[in-house]
Amino acid sequence: MNQKNFVSLVFVVVVLILIVGAGYFVVQNNSNKQALQSAQNTESNLDLPTTCKDEEEGTPIITSLSSYSGAVGTKLEINGCNFTGFEGDKNAWIENANSVKGILYGEEGSTSKNIKITLESSLCQKDTSYSGLSCDAKLDLTSGVYKIYVAPWGWEKGSNKVIFTIK
Repeated sequence: MNQKNFVSLVFVVVVLILIVGAGYFVVQNNSNKQALQSAQNTESNLDLPTTCKDEEEGTPIITSLSSYSGAVGTKLEINGCNFTGFEGDKNAWIENANSVKGILYGEEGSTSKNIKITLESSLCQKDTSYSGLSCDAKLDLTSGVYKIYVAPWGWEKGSNKVIFTIK
């Protein structure tokens, strides 16, 4: 084999390695996209945990809602664990498709494992219960798909998000 043929062979091998390497990164990138989509799809009501343990400063977890759809005015119960926040607050949040959220104040009888709420037509976009300030921005609930989650004071990320449809 002469030097010219050897160089040609090396060139072909290098090109093949580059093609295989590029293909590997394309496949890896698609795998990561699929994993991300799968993780995002865990916000489905089908993937809710069935049990959880109430722990001091434990991560809030929603295991079920009393209903997954309803009209404005619907009374709803959120079940799970670790729902208690600052000074015993038991509140939840509802978020629309534009990531605008409104607070759902837990009603009397709510516990660290069960929050009772009513879907009011207009909700404050921030918790003003301790500031004494009036609500300066509202979320108006209209027909559509929302995410409900529990985020006790100090838990900025909050619990898993559960899909709820307002009719």
